[in-house]
Amino acid sequence: MISLRTDLPLGGDSASRFIPWLVAIMIFLGTLAVSGVSVFDTILSGWSRAVTGTVTVQIPALPADSEQEANQARTDRAVIALTDLPSVEGVRVLAHSEIDALLAPWLGEAAAASDLPLPDLIDVTLGDGSTTSIEELRSAVTTVVPDAIIDDHRRWFEHLIDLTEGFRLLAIGVALVVTTALALTIVYATRASLAEFREVISVLHLIGARDVYVATQFAKRTLIAALKGSAGGLIAGALALFAIGLLARNVESGFLPDIELTLGFWVLPLLVSLFATTLAMVTAFTTVLSTLRSMV
Repeated sequence: MISLRTDLPLGGDSASRFIPWLVAIMIFLGTLAVSGVSVFDTILSGWSRAVTGTVTVQIPALPADSEQEANQARTDRAVIALTDLPSVEGVRVLAHSEIDALLAPWLGEAAAASDLPLPDLIDVTLGDGSTTSIEELRSAVTTVVPDAIIDDHRRWFEHLIDLTEGFRLLAIGVALVVTTALALTIVYATRASLAEFREVISVLHLIGARDVYVATQFAKRTLIAALKGSAGGLIAGALALFAIGLLARNVESGFLPDIELTLGFWVLPLLVSLFATTLAMVTAFTTVLSTLRSMV
């Protein structure tokens, strides 16, 4: 096993005292970024499964109450026209209770939906590999119901994809900035420590110590500091995710699909922590080694 005990009295220097804080901040931001992208991808995947290959047809209601039979006839004609299309796999007219459920997040459970001139909604499922275009669907439906409206879910779903890519690029940018800041800070702190312990290192060289040995001692000290910061960053990140989860529960279920937090979701913050501590240790080792060799 690799011992974390250092053989040299390298503690107490002012330059490396803020390394745990910097590592904690990096892990905290990295945890939020990686977890956020993971959850957003899960939501987007749920929406994708819900809308891929589906189209909604709206049959506007006629203004007069006496036209209820005429409204039904218009809906029936649209259903027949859609059923005749070879690429249509399924056609289903939504019940009024389902329409009320769709309106509930916007109008509330107590909304008097029955008093509103609501259109009839037809859920159309296209077969896999369907070649039927939206224009063909629109042409078939508007031939029998001229004022019918075709809602192509893929149109607004493309905007969600763009939004996802924007969040992903933002998360990558934050990770790169914080990683660069961590590496540069470790370099600065290590060089400052080398200058502070210059006499100790000179004595070590006189008694035969090699540069690799000295660099290993500095790397162990940095690793210990990084592990302390890692623990703090993981705790802060976990608390933040827990708080966000509590706020998400207050969101109406109609807006968001069910999110299942898999084992991989909880492993990601640990990977961020492992990367940060490894980066700090390797940066300290290479900085000491290159600085000592340039002094020869």
